[in-house]
Amino acid sequence: MYPGREVFLHAPLVYVTAEITLSYEPRVNQPAVRDAFAEGVRQTFPLLQQERALAVKLEEVDEDIPPQVLPALRAFTADSEASVLLKASALTVDTTSYTQFEKFDAFLGVALAALAESVPGAMVRRVGVRYVNEIRVPGETAADPDWPTWVSESLLAAQGLLPSGHAAGSMGHVLFHLEDDCWTGFRYGDVIGTTIVDRDVAVRRKKSAEPENSRFFALDIDSFWDPSEPVKFDPDQIVKICDRLHRPAGELFQASITERARKHFRGDPDE
Repeated sequence: MYPGREVFLHAPLVYVTAEITLSYEPRVNQPAVRDAFAEGVRQTFPLLQQERALAVKLEEVDEDIPPQVLPALRAFTADSEASVLLKASALTVDTTSYTQFEKFDAFLGVALAALAESVPGAMVRRVGVRYVNEIRVPGETAADPDWPTWVSESLLAAQGLLPSGHAAGSMGHVLFHLEDDCWTGFRYGDVIGTTIVDRDVAVRRKKSAEPENSRFFALDIDSFWDPSEPVKFDPDQIVKICDRLHRPAGELFQASITERARKHFRGDPDE
């Protein structure tokens, strides 16, 4: 893992997803292949449903031609707070109830094993892991939260560039190039709204006591492996890549919060 890693009892994570982008794999469009995948994940993801997904549109395709709709399979955990989606262009695992990397890694392992069994020889174009954090000041409804108490001042520096103005929100983005073909995109900002997570996500969301237009600080971290050419699907390699991608995401989160925030996320009794 990474130095300073800590598992928080009240982490501000609201959504985590891992996506393995595939070269177009037509076998997934066959009912027998999707059924085989379903059997492979059923013990962990027992709630099954058929879905439809848009085919990846090639650059040379005429823009006037509507995208093709293809069959897909989604399977949920019993509480519907985690799911796995298989379509011809990708395998995705997501959750709104992330507790620690090891549990999510176990979900991913089940999905990878089922894909290896049902679609042997698939080719991988990209692997990405995304962590969406939404930090809200507990018990505070003021329009101007004291963000320096909660997040690193380096994320707030631009808010003071115009002394004659009042920062009513902010958003920044940094792209980090890591070793080899690994990258980490970091989007952060002071947001007014309900969430930055797509409202169409299929997994069950946790109910929030926050008003619809509450104020929160978003830390949206997307680590990904982008090889120069597709590689043969290997579950063990994908697991190692996701572990590697998890590290910079954790480091960025730790660097973005203050000690006051850590105490709150730990659930310290004096908080």
